[in-house]
This record gives sequence, structure tokens and C-alpha cells, in this order.
Amino acid sequence: MDSPVWVYLLGLAGMGIYGLRLLIQWYMSEKSKRVESPGIYWVLSSIGAVVLYLYGWLRKDFSIIFGESVGYYIYMWNISILGLYKRVPRFVVILQAIFPLVILALIVRDLPTFSETFLHNEYVPMRLLLFGVLGQAVYELRSVYQLVYSYRRRASILPTGHWVMAVVGSVMIIIYGLIRHDWVLAIGQFSIVFSIRNLMISIASAKRISKTTKLLMVRPVRFGYNEQTASSNPFQMRIAEEDIQRRALEEFDEMVNLLKEHEIPVLVAQDTPEPQTPDSIFPNNWFSTHGDGSLVLYPMFAPNRRLERDPAIIRMIMGAAGTKRILDLSHWEDKGKFLESTGSMVLDRKARIAYACRSPRTSEVVLDDFCRKMGYNSILFDAVDKTGYPIYHTNVMMSVGEKFAVVCEDVIISPPELKEIESNLSASGKKIIRITAEQMHLYAGNILDVRNINGDHLIVMSHTAKDCLTPEQLAALSECGEILPVHIPHIEEVGGGSARCMLAEVICC
Repeated sequence: MDSPVWVYLLGLAGMGIYGLRLLIQWYMSEKSKRVESPGIYWVLSSIGAVVLYLYGWLRKDFSIIFGESVGYYIYMWNISILGLYKRVPRFVVILQAIFPLVILALIVRDLPTFSETFLHNEYVPMRLLLFGVLGQAVYELRSVYQLVYSYRRRASILPTGHWVMAVVGSVMIIIYGLIRHDWVLAIGQFSIVFSIRNLMISIASAKRISKTTKLLMVRPVRFGYNEQTASSNPFQMRIAEEDIQRRALEEFDEMVNLLKEHEIPVLVAQDTPEPQTPDSIFPNNWFSTHGDGSLVLYPMFAPNRRLERDPAIIRMIMGAAGTKRILDLSHWEDKGKFLESTGSMVLDRKARIAYACRSPRTSEVVLDDFCRKMGYNSILFDAVDKTGYPIYHTNVMMSVGEKFAVVCEDVIISPPELKEIESNLSASGKKIIRITAEQMHLYAGNILDVRNINGDHLIVMSHTAKDCLTPEQLAALSECGEILPVHIPHIEEVGGGSARCMLAEVICC
């Protein structure tokens, strides 16, 4: 069927709008290294759909009309979920919504003519028409899939399956266009190049996410004051609050939700009523995972904390990390020697240095055993509080991130040891941020530098810690990542640990 030149130009305009939307979306995706779903993509989609709807009508091609009808309201939903309709007059939205209904009314008022013109005409044999409709159906099913996927997550997302269907549908439409000699339809599918590239980005992004370090958190059942750890942890406070478990659970759930909102991968393990483990909310003390596939289990100071090594949680960790070997150091408990993982040690994983202050919970012989078997160098030092008592865990007085190190130098006794710490941190390229002993007791050193699925740095700390830092300290940290404060006052007060203690890294090998 021959059509006036202006009809083909209209079709090219519609295809050009579709191509432009993909060009912009592809550019933004390449830039961020993940598939983006920008508002302009959906706005141009809705405009292009209107233009191609008219082109299909003028070309008397039901496959085009059918294809554009499937995705039209899905485009509108994405525009709505992105909040873009708030910026346009209501009558524009109404006109957009009723446009397909007007076309439908024109069709319904004379069905015999429609059937004769669009479904039974000499220019498009029925078999070819059915193939064209099938191609459009496959192509437009990508929009249905995208809608279901996004609706469940209450966000506009372009998932991998969307691009798979787009590529397959485009191939079918190109074949249909070539057979029908509709060069506008065939050439218009040049956007298949962008769909293929988005598919590649999506797959690569999924692989990157699967390798992203996850954070294991244990949801408490019987959280409370732990008598067995109180003797070595002056941060713990006994309070008269009766419903401390409920309050801790509220704080825990709020923290998990906040981390997920910032796209930080979180694994939540549920604690059990028996055996009673009041400190299970601090899982980073009994295990650590490493990039070589090692899962290390550690000797714990308090007998009731040894019960936290739950086989079910260990299996969860192994599955998430792809564990290749288990290094069990818990046998040192029989000799009264302890090393409580990333509580006792602050690891500079890149430089392979384990910083540790001596305490009843941190034994030099076990530290040496860990370093020998895991290929780390140790820097052991003495650090005490204002009463002269050893700091129970290294991670309350220092933290090492990718670009920074927070250190409470006031509590380190030996100047030579302090100099060695500073020298190694500087050699590792860390910006040293110094905190006072008072800030240490407000958990300013108990923080963790994490990356979300997009590779963005977030520095997780409690509100207690953030509120005690000076503007200069906050500015220095902010240069290294976004500060993400969590509200956990009851957990801190009763448990004697803060945000970092609640987060155990699960590193995928």
C-alpha cells in the first residue's frame, strides 16, 4: 500500500521520538553503569505512542495500532509514579488519558468498516498480519512486564526481562516491516541497538550487584543486658526499662529499612528464643568473611555469646558469600584465649593490616594465628579509658574506611605505637580523622564505610555518634561518603555497642 509522503514523515517522526527517548536513556545508563529509568524516557514514550497510533491508522495497519495501545497507559503509570504529572495542568492529563478511548469509539461505531479496512485488506495478508501482531505483542509485553516488576517495588524500573523482550520483538517487527515493504517500520527499529546495549548493561549490573558486599543483621528475640559481658564492657548500662526487647526491635527494623532505602544489600537472620543470646544483635563479633572465599569463626569471651554461632546462620552466610573454606579459631576458647572478629580487629582489607588493641577479649596469640593463616600483618597496641581499663573492642575507638580512618588517639598509651598506627594509615592513603575520648564514648569511632548496589559510599553511624561530631569532622567524613545516621539509643545503652557492631560484612568471592 502506497501512502502520501507526509504519512511516512509522520511515521518517521514517531520513530524518531522513540529513538530519542532510548538515546537519552542509554546515555544516562552508560554514565551511571546501571540501567536508568528517567522521566524524559516515559514522556517521550507517550508522545511517540500518539504519533505512531495516528501513523498506524493512516497506514491501515492494525498491528501498529495494537502495539501502541498495549503500552500507552503503562507509560502514563510510570510518569505518575515519578511524580511528573504534578508539573502539568490537569486538562493535559485528561486529554492524554482519553485519547485512546476516542480512537476506540471511532472504531466501534463502524466495526464492519474497521474489519474490512484493517483486518481483511489486500495489502496485508492475514498470516503476515498475525505475524506483525505477534511481533508487536512480544515487543509490548516488555511494558507489561516492566509495569508488574515496577509496581511491586513502587518505583519506575527497567529490568533485564524488559530488554530481552524488546530485542526479540524488534527483530520480529523488522522482519514484518521488510516483508510488507514498510521501510519506516523497519528502519524505525534501529533502536534495537540501544536495547541490546541496555541488556548488556543490565546483565553486567546484576553480576556486579551479586558481588556486592552484603550486610548481615540478626533480628533479636531476647535482647537485654548481658551480665557475662558487662565486666569488660563499660559501655553497657543497666536500665529499668521493662520492654527493652520491643524498643530494640523497633530500632532494629527501622535501621534495616533505612539501609534498604539507600540500596544497601541487607541479609536479615532471625534469632531464636533458645538458646538465650542477649547480644545476638551484634553478629560482627563471631565471624568474618573474606574475598578469597574464607569464612572465619572466632573464639568468644562470654559463654553465652558462643551460642550465637548458629548453624542455620552459618549456612545463610556460606550461601550468600560463596564460601570455599571455613577457618575455625573457636578452639582457642578451651585455652581461655579470645579474638572477637571485627570487634577485636579493625581490618584494612586492601593493605591487609589488622589493627587491634589488647584487652580481655583480644589475645595476641590468637591474633597471630589469624594473621598467619589469612595473610595479614598485625599492629597491636594498648588503649585504655579514663579509668585505665583496656578498651574492650578496637572498633569503638577506630574505624578504617576506603578513604579515611577515624582514630581516638587520646586513649592510645604509647607514642611509638600511635606513630606506627598513623604511619601505616597514611601509607595506605587514608585521611586520618581524630576524635576525642568523649566522642569515642558516644560511639563516634563505631562506624562502617559501606557501598550500596550502585557503588556509592555510605558511612553508617548512630545519631548519637553523628550529633557529637564537630562540623569539621563531619565535613571530612562527608568527602569520603554520604553519612547515614541510624536511631538506636536503646540498643547502644543496654548492649554497649553501636551501628558498626550490628553490621557483619558478607563478602562475595
